[in-house]
Amino acid sequence: MKKTTTLQFLLGSAAMLALAACGEPPNETAQPATQQAVPEPGEQPGLMAQQTVLDQSFARAAETYGIPVELLKATSYALTRWYMVPGEASEFDHLAPAYGLFALRGDYLARGAQLASRTIQEVQTQAEANILAAAALLRAEASALGLAVSPLGTVSGPGGTSKAELAAWAPAIAKFSGIPQEDEQADFLYRAVYQTLRDGVSGEEQLGKAIRFPWQIDVTPDFREPTVESRGTETVAGYSGAIWKAAPASNYTDGRSTSIKLLVIHTCAGSYAGCLGWLRTPYPTNPNKTSAHYVVNESGSEIAQIVDEADTAHHVGKSWMGASTNNQSVGIEHGGTSYKASNPWSAGQVTASVKLSCDIVKRNRIIQDRNHIIGHYQPDPVNRAEDPGTAFPWASFMTRIATCVGGGGGGGTGAEIIVDSNQANNGPNGRIDPSAASSAWTSSTSVAGYWGSGYWSAPVAPVSDAMSFEFNLASAERKELFAWWTAAADRSSSTPIVVFNAGGTNLGTVRVNQQANGGRWVSLGSFDFTAGWNTVSVSRWTSAGSYVIADAIRVK
Repeated sequence: MKKTTTLQFLLGSAAMLALAACGEPPNETAQPATQQAVPEPGEQPGLMAQQTVLDQSFARAAETYGIPVELLKATSYALTRWYMVPGEASEFDHLAPAYGLFALRGDYLARGAQLASRTIQEVQTQAEANILAAAALLRAEASALGLAVSPLGTVSGPGGTSKAELAAWAPAIAKFSGIPQEDEQADFLYRAVYQTLRDGVSGEEQLGKAIRFPWQIDVTPDFREPTVESRGTETVAGYSGAIWKAAPASNYTDGRSTSIKLLVIHTCAGSYAGCLGWLRTPYPTNPNKTSAHYVVNESGSEIAQIVDEADTAHHVGKSWMGASTNNQSVGIEHGGTSYKASNPWSAGQVTASVKLSCDIVKRNRIIQDRNHIIGHYQPDPVNRAEDPGTAFPWASFMTRIATCVGGGGGGGTGAEIIVDSNQANNGPNGRIDPSAASSAWTSSTSVAGYWGSGYWSAPVAPVSDAMSFEFNLASAERKELFAWWTAAADRSSSTPIVVFNAGGTNLGTVRVNQQANGGRWVSLGSFDFTAGWNTVSVSRWTSAGSYVIADAIRVK
């Protein structure tokens, strides 16, 4: 799914103000993205054609402290995904709680408040004060390092900043990040902040957080590149889908005193890059010798393994079921702040975590219940009550692991089958053939909450054009049928889902409201299916709403 959206096109004509670096003529000027795209389901073109309140706050801070506004926004996105962190406790005991769009904490937060002439409480609770404090800190770091950046108070952007100016701020951002090791700072710059500048931000995220980011700027930071070790190398020590980024020997114990019986789910309560940086920092800088076996990034596009599963990672300080948790467990950290309903887990991160967890459970034969697949809060309900967050989707997470471990569905009596919109996610008894539908159906990840790795959407129309899920039964059975979709205001409130047995007999049509109940299994009723390939079709033939969605079905 390309990231350039109608929103970016609408905002592409924003005024561009030149920003010279140290009085010299600017180098090549970064241009805002201007590629036009057809609106995707869930988008509301034109909603943010004007600056939002948060845009204005970023602009004021950028102008006050002479920092490129696009870089200020990219740094905030890399740190918190533009989430106003409400004082979440760190996963790491010695770190103070983080606050705001820049996850400021402790003495650094107090210093930023002083530099910005704001109270600590204002910086903790008010978005604009938090942005101003972060900008003031960045300017102070640039001054302390003697960087050749534009003077204090220079008007910054939007969108007209030279690439040289953007690149020059890299050492100040590295210092500002709080990541202790230079190699991990480099990784944060190249693979988080400047990657955000290069790739842009999806229109959905811009709309959801009410912050515009209409740029895609290819610029290299003025900072040494990450080493091969920091970037990650292939490993066969555990999960084949992970890259190897070894933790220091001080942060784990060689070998295990017992077999693996538990899987522990964590959230870093901080960015993926910052989390990895800390877990890979040796003692005594990392006083608690903290580690984990795996870390999943915010989008699910990268998983790092830092400790071999044969060794004992230091990720839980309390016992569980009468024994040391660490000795009998594999630990998975997840980049991002502690998740609540207002800051949900991304579908990509959950999907990546499910696949990783499934692999760990299979190889180690971990019992699939909530006493053996646990959150950090279970062994430590006092100090880690919010880990991995109150909005972690435990029910669907466990169901998806069970389905994966079972090979994607059985087909015998009593077996559950899930058929996803992506055939690569299906087992031998489930299939979907998108080529059988028309080109009006498009693959999308525009709206969060989908099952698997995306979904199909199509505009409503009075035509015979359906997206069909098929599942195979070894014998005739009465089964309950469920459907999963992503909900949005532009969905049909009467999407037709037509059910057929293996002989082609129409068993009935169920109309569902796809403006509601997204991101969950919704029962369509029970049907008498026959042996062979039965079919569930999502039809476009309705006049209500703008789009119908075909995401996944479940037969139980």
